[in-house]
Amino acid sequence: MNTRPAELPETLVPDGTARGAAEEVTERDDVPASRYEILGELARGGMGIVFRARDRLLNREVGIKTLLKNPAPAPVLARFRAEAHITGQLQHPSVPPVHELGVLPDGRPFIAMKLIKGQTLDALLKARTDLDADRARFVAVFEQIAHGVAYAHAHNVVHRDLKPANVMVGAHGEVQVMDWGLAKVIGQSADPTAPDGETAPATVIGAPDGDSDSLAGRAFGTPAYMPVEQAIGAIDRVAARSDVFSLGGILCAILTGKPPYVSATGEGARQLAATAKLADCRARLSACGAEPELVALCNWCLQPEPDDRPADADAVARAVAAFRADVERRARQAELDRVRA
Repeated sequence: MNTRPAELPETLVPDGTARGAAEEVTERDDVPASRYEILGELARGGMGIVFRARDRLLNREVGIKTLLKNPAPAPVLARFRAEAHITGQLQHPSVPPVHELGVLPDGRPFIAMKLIKGQTLDALLKARTDLDADRARFVAVFEQIAHGVAYAHAHNVVHRDLKPANVMVGAHGEVQVMDWGLAKVIGQSADPTAPDGETAPATVIGAPDGDSDSLAGRAFGTPAYMPVEQAIGAIDRVAARSDVFSLGGILCAILTGKPPYVSATGEGARQLAATAKLADCRARLSACGAEPELVALCNWCLQPEPDDRPADADAVARAVAAFRADVERRARQAELDRVRA
């Protein structure tokens, strides 16, 4: 896409000023460089828009995310700033690195981040002609997703909007968990002197001062992948196990081609989620023909009661890793048996 969108100036600098593209780029410490040249729009959602841009200082392509509305409501601005702070502190290969947080000349904030080249998991799943096609590959992708979310959970961060559309898969197999706009720091780090011996995470993630959380009684996220507690707006109950339900939803989409809750409208899906109407989902899982271990893990994640699900994404990642290791062991054994025969 070569047409430059009208929403952003031709180039951006961290302090929010704009300069012409032909202006010489300077690296003097006392003069901000004309750094980002907007090349085209990549995607947009209900509140935000993402552009492909060139970082002129380092001569690389990056992603630039900003808000659609200007002026944006104060809670939206606070949430956008929190996304930059939280994502920027999650240093994991499956979380996109944040390079910079700045302000546009019109007052909108922007985030400069790693440009992810690839396709969403949602697009890849919809492109399948057979549910059995590339299942092993998608299970491997799922394991990487779980590891990335597990890192966030270890630092008391929940994503709250996990779904295939928020996962990017690169041409070389790299996996990125995207769109941490609803992410929330859910508590303080564990006390290393606690009687149970739980240790504190290596890094304590902090949201910026003034971060506004979702309002009680309102559902935030994607209803088709949403646990009960999130669907009814019980934000005090949303924790790592809530993300685990959504991970189960992603695995459900991999195994059956559809999310846990299927409805013609978002509100219809939310009502199904609010009452945990999972009979159709479980029937699809039983009939999908996938390995029993995967079906059992998916059903475990999709339990209505949080306490009945795996404790966090790390437990899910370990279960998937054990399953894949067992598959490889059986394949090696089968090959040895063929050689002996």
